[in-house]
Amino acid sequence: MPDQDDIAAQQVLLQMHRQTLAVLLKQQAQLGESYAPPAIVNGIRSARASIAQVKQALRDWGAPVEDLPNDAPPPDAPADSAFGAGPRASPAGGDTIVANIGAGAQGIAVGKYIQQTVTAGAESDLDADRRAIAALLARLERELSNGAGQLDSAVATMAAFQLRLLAGELGKLGARATPSASTISQVGDWLEDNVLPLRDALAALFTAPAVLRALRQADAPLDAWLQRRFGA
Repeated sequence: MPDQDDIAAQQVLLQMHRQTLAVLLKQQAQLGESYAPPAIVNGIRSARASIAQVKQALRDWGAPVEDLPNDAPPPDAPADSAFGAGPRASPAGGDTIVANIGAGAQGIAVGKYIQQTVTAGAESDLDADRRAIAALLARLERELSNGAGQLDSAVATMAAFQLRLLAGELGKLGARATPSASTISQVGDWLEDNVLPLRDALAALFTAPAVLRALRQADAPLDAWLQRRFGA
């Protein structure tokens, strides 16, 4: 039979999943359901599944648990509604051009009278930044694994999920990429405040030149947050 500590740990985990869901739903609302990338859609689905699992466990143990409006999709929402068809085509005629281009496509232009120059040096710099960021994120994962014994299991689970969110945002590199400033700052704040074994690795990540270049592309300035949190 679970004791009060087990119940408290599940209640903390439930709160963490709800916080993650709130971040993802905010991102989806900002982008629009038809434009939300698969990472956000899958993250919402995963967070809701985790919320349902934790709530069921608490109820099985006889612990009271509240149903919140965002815990599950709206009853009238169509299945996979976040996977929209993308931009709607304009009525036939005119000069409107509609095209669907994969997220990983590079060096592609759609339209009339386009001149395009692809600079190999810029792509090489991006590749170098990707490798540097990947190495810094790998260090965070190692530190989390090494320090897992010092953490509550619910905190360790949430930290792993937050690192995946962070990796997704820092993977948005390139001139047209736009990392979410709110997601990055909320993830960074949560990890810094709750996962002591990661503090040195977080400081190394958020003061690294490659990461600072990526953060300049965010949808809102992060300079004040970086200075306050990491002195960057």
